Formats: sequence, C-alpha cells, structure tokens
Amino acid sequence: VTELGIGYQHRARFPVSGLTGDLYSILENGLHFGLGKRAEFQMTGVIQYYLDVEGGGRRNDWGDLEMSTKIRIVDEGAKRPAIRFRPTVELPNSSRTQDIGYDGTNFFGNLLFGKTAGPAYVFGSIGLGIVDDPLRAASQHDFLTYGIATSVPAGSRVSILAEWNGRHNFVSFPTAGGESRGQVRLGTQIKVGGMRIDAAATAGTTHWEHKAGFVAGVTKEFRLWR
Repeated sequence: VTELGIGYQHRARFPVSGLTGDLYSILENGLHFGLGKRAEFQMTGVIQYYLDVEGGGRRNDWGDLEMSTKIRIVDEGAKRPAIRFRPTVELPNSSRTQDIGYDGTNFFGNLLFGKTAGPAYVFGSIGLGIVDDPLRAASQHDFLTYGIATSVPAGSRVSILAEWNGRHNFVSFPTAGGESRGQVRLGTQIKVGGMRIDAAATAGTTHWEHKAGFVAGVTKEFRLWR
C-alpha cells in the first residue's frame, strides 16, 4: 500500500524552540508491505516541512522517518475485537538547527483494536511512548498514547471518518518537548479508480497543538509479488 498526501496546521507550536507559525507538510508518504497473513511492515514520513514563522522568517526541514511492524494477534469474532500489536521506532532525520524537529530517537508500542458495530467500524489504540528529552542528556519522557476512530459508510464508495488521538505525560510540569498533546480529525474517504482519496479537517485539543488545519491524501494498493 502506498500513501501520498499534504497537510497544513494554522498556528502550530514548537515548545523547545519557542516558535509558532503556519506549518505545511509536503509529500507526507507511506509504504506498507504485507509479510504473510499476520504481519505488515510500515514506513512513514514527510519529505519536507515548511514553517512560516509568526513575526517573520521561514524554516524548512525533512520529517522524521517512522518504521513499524503491525502484527495480528487475534482476529475479530462475534463479540471479540480484532487485536494487533505495533512497535514503532522514530528516527531523527530532522535537525535541531531548523527548530522543527527534536533530533531524537523515539519508541512507541501500541495495542490496536478494531470491531464492527452495525454499519460502522470502530478503531482504538493504547500504548506507551518513550521519547528523548531534547533539553536533558540521557533523559526521556514517558507517555501514555491513545486513540479512537470510526469509519461510517455513506454510500458504496464514500465513508465518513472521525478520529481523536494523543499522548499524555503523567509528569505535571515536564520540560519543553514533553507536553501532553492531542488532536481531532473529521473527514471523508472516497474510493475511485482503484484508489482511496481522503480529506479531513483537524484541530488541536491541547494548548500546545495547532488551532486548525487540514490533511488530504491518496492511497493505492497493489500486489508486488505472488
């Protein structure tokens, strides 16, 4: 499965550098490879970020690369949700000098759940995030990560999508870069010409998130080998 898209965030905030501005994500991309019937390898990232800084100035940088393996543990049953485990490593492709990325290597481990509920399909995730502290050497932030989403058909080719996800730091006053964060999305997905086209509005749910934004992308599934 290949993914390619763009994104925009109005008044995105970067606590470590103190910058605020409009952030453009150009060529958000992903490659997902099936590894048999029970596993999938995933690579996702952003080719380029552009930040229009409030008060003047511009910054641009590569996005970090995420590498994951999604493993199917339990199939969906009559009363049981499908359960999968996804460990993820985030590699520091972005540079601290541009004040967009934190230049750290991070790890996330999440349990993923999925269950059919009438015409809708409901997704959920919960897990742990271990993120390098960008201001203190040999230190880290530990997060509870969470998410819930649903896909509701609105026709044979159209679905309505909604999502809420975020991370929570149990430390009351973490150093910059360790803030609790979250965002919501509401959008639609259209299937046409063997592709899936997605578009959604986004908004932050915490003080440190962007005020409003949007994402859009195209997904194509193909068989690489038999």
